[in-house]
Amino acid sequence: MSDERWPPITEATIRDLARSSSADRGQSYYERGAVGEVVRRGKTVRADVEGSQYQPYTVTIEFDDAGVARTECSCPYDHGGICKHRVAVLLTCLRDPERVDDRPPVSELVEGTGRERLEELLIELAENRPEIAEWIEPRLMPADATASDTTVSVNIESIRKRADHALPKPGQRGHSDAYAEANRMASELDELIEQAQQALDASDGETAVEILEAVTEVLATNRWPGLLPHDVTDLYETLATLAETFAEAMLLVELSENEREQWAQRLTEWDEKIQHFTGRPTLAVAADAAREGWDDDRLQQALDGALTEGELDVDEPEYVVGLATVRLSVLERQGRTDEYLNLARAAGKIQPYTEMLAREGEIQAASNCAIEILSTPQSLLEIAKTLRDTDNPMAALDVAEHGLAVEGFRKDKLAEWLRDRAASLGEEDLALRAAIVAFEESPSPRAYGAVEELAGDEWESVRSKLLTSLREQHPTSEHAAEVFLEEDLYDEAIDVADRSDRFGVVETVVEAVTAHRSQWVIRTCKSNVEPIVEQGKHDSYETAVRWLRYAGEAAQEGDELDEWREYVEAMREEHYRKYKLRPMLDDLLDEFRSPVDGEVSSDG
Repeated sequence: MSDERWPPITEATIRDLARSSSADRGQSYYERGAVGEVVRRGKTVRADVEGSQYQPYTVTIEFDDAGVARTECSCPYDHGGICKHRVAVLLTCLRDPERVDDRPPVSELVEGTGRERLEELLIELAENRPEIAEWIEPRLMPADATASDTTVSVNIESIRKRADHALPKPGQRGHSDAYAEANRMASELDELIEQAQQALDASDGETAVEILEAVTEVLATNRWPGLLPHDVTDLYETLATLAETFAEAMLLVELSENEREQWAQRLTEWDEKIQHFTGRPTLAVAADAAREGWDDDRLQQALDGALTEGELDVDEPEYVVGLATVRLSVLERQGRTDEYLNLARAAGKIQPYTEMLAREGEIQAASNCAIEILSTPQSLLEIAKTLRDTDNPMAALDVAEHGLAVEGFRKDKLAEWLRDRAASLGEEDLALRAAIVAFEESPSPRAYGAVEELAGDEWESVRSKLLTSLREQHPTSEHAAEVFLEEDLYDEAIDVADRSDRFGVVETVVEAVTAHRSQWVIRTCKSNVEPIVEQGKHDSYETAVRWLRYAGEAAQEGDELDEWREYVEAMREEHYRKYKLRPMLDDLLDEFRSPVDGEVSSDG
């Protein structure tokens, strides 16, 4: 890894990797010196971080030329993004590089060392660390003691029992743990599907079919759809993976025409049962694979390269993977690269076609294809990532830079990716351009800070342009309001809140401008309180009181507390029959006693 810019990250990159709460806590850990010795060996950094346990947590971070490639921590955090311990280590690398102890990679340490000495070291290590011996043993077993490369041994009855165990239990309808049950089900099914995928990797389609048949039959013959919430993304993804894997298996096994039709019928029947949960066809692609196989003449022409771009008609459904995509997966799994490229081109699958070109080392062809044909930021981003993963960072930048001029979904993500990769490679002008686009596409304090970090001496000029652009967008998001608030542009933030119909946006601005625009805060809070109270929405009385409290704080700032108290007292008297509301208003009035009340109380 080049040391021209190490570590190849920015403050904005670190915050992007973590949730805001983890980023803030990681900052605190860094500031209080919780990070111990930091050791860098080549591309890998390891450090211990003091945490809530007696033993410190061990953090491992792998870098590449484009930034952070992988992170691990021995803590149990698993809530999205990296944990606070990893944030603290990254901040140490970025802000205090002199603290990082550079040592040679192990590959350099052992280079030139004799075999006898290496054997002595390995034996000593295994004797002192029993888990090392457990790791070594299966890797040194004779070839005839391991399973065949072309078969995967499984216990189908065990698979069936595990699939049944994955299902939710009837007593959990409406239970508060229903979401946890859905995620548990997805996780346990994923493990079973992975066994089928391992069989496919070994070209053992028959075993894969047996595993998938057992799992799918359990799903189709048990009443579970009504026991789970219908908004658990992980479970939908698991069922989609099941269908794709089944479709691949159907394309790998040898079946007679009659067997194909039987399988298509079974898969269709199972799909009808699973649709009670998904609400749309899921196993249809597997049924199509069973029915059609590879026998179509036009398909064979495509595989042979006899069809031109887009000449093969494909009917790919929306939202789910279609048969052409599954066929490409099978060809890739089997290493049939030429047929993959021929089919992808004939089916008009330009993104996978281009990705395969990149993986096969056809870098210029891949770049040209992406820039000349692909027309969405999402597809260009995927090609750029593939080029980066194949150690072609400059080609990746060229493709992503082209994406800056393309409109469409996820342009902000492409710009963010390009921003960080260009910065890590020393392409500062490109990084700044990408950072500006990322902010304009999705304004936020984090994106704003990334531009400031990259702009350097140009910041004042760039800052003015960013704020002008933000005003012209007429934003309504909470993040846009936060940018204005960060710059103390209270009227602009208020304008965002006034246009937004989301309470979260309004509340963010109300909290921030209480001391600066008290009249607006009072007026806005009243407008949110009155519909709740007038319509007797008793479940929202706590929300109403919260708005009133904000108004009270603004009244204190604006020296209008007596008027506010009169307003709340009048509301209490007018709605005295609302027994849930009245004591809440009494408590609120006690919180905001006027100075006169305080003097009377003292005299008494």
